[in-house]
Amino acid sequence: MTQLQLAEVAGIGVAAVHNLEQGRGTLTSLWAALGALGYEVRGRSLVVGPLGLSLAALRKRRGVSRRALACMLGVSRTTLATLEAGGPGRLETLEMYGAAVGAGLYLAPVDATFGFFIAAGNSSVHHGWETPPELVAALESVFGRFDLDPCAASTDANRARVKARIRLTIHDNGLAVPWRGLVFVNPPYGRQIGSWIAKCAEEGASNAVVVGLVPARTDTRWWHRHIAGAADVFMLRGRLKFGDGTMPAPFPSAVVVWGASAMQVARLGPALLGAWHVPAAKNIPG
Repeated sequence: MTQLQLAEVAGIGVAAVHNLEQGRGTLTSLWAALGALGYEVRGRSLVVGPLGLSLAALRKRRGVSRRALACMLGVSRTTLATLEAGGPGRLETLEMYGAAVGAGLYLAPVDATFGFFIAAGNSSVHHGWETPPELVAALESVFGRFDLDPCAASTDANRARVKARIRLTIHDNGLAVPWRGLVFVNPPYGRQIGSWIAKCAEEGASNAVVVGLVPARTDTRWWHRHIAGAADVFMLRGRLKFGDGTMPAPFPSAVVVWGASAMQVARLGPALLGAWHVPAAKNIPG
């Protein structure tokens, strides 16, 4: 279809079709256009049912209040309540909402069967590699509460080491959703780590401040592509004790920060007790 043909079938203006294809516009226009195409919006982490109610159910399952989510997204609680009730709204708000709660929104033909999705493993699912609590405390003393942990071991706030507002687990595939706000990442330490580090760099350059706890593997391709010169690196002294803290890690670790302000970077060094700071290229004097 051309834009004009779709507009005629959907009963909306050509400008509305153009806006939708640019990622903006009203949900009323979106539903009309998708109806004309025989498609609908679904989510990999959503239950089957009306989209707004499914999003609300996922938000509650994450343990996030409407007030907290509205603050994170920079919209009003009324706007979110209207969206959850299936009322009018903006495509931009739907996309932000879906990304923030890890809904995994996608388009599917209305007659397609619902797929079953399972994400690739997250490092912190293996509790032996959970972030040491003293390091979490040091990071939170600088950054405050994190908005997102895409590699959480649990959605249970009582069990989670990092008390992020949104916690995505192995079932949510944090790699597949956009990140927003202040993000903490303790990524998988296996073959997938390169993909996670690339995601950290990408999101840190756009919508997020990303703080990563990573093994200091300075000989790897992902380190040279996405960390060296591109991020502020704090090489931690000694070996961290992960999990229950009984055994030190068999490798050195680093805290890597993408997209932080100069003030946050300046405060992080003293908080990390003598860590060696290797600044990003943009922060090197001269």
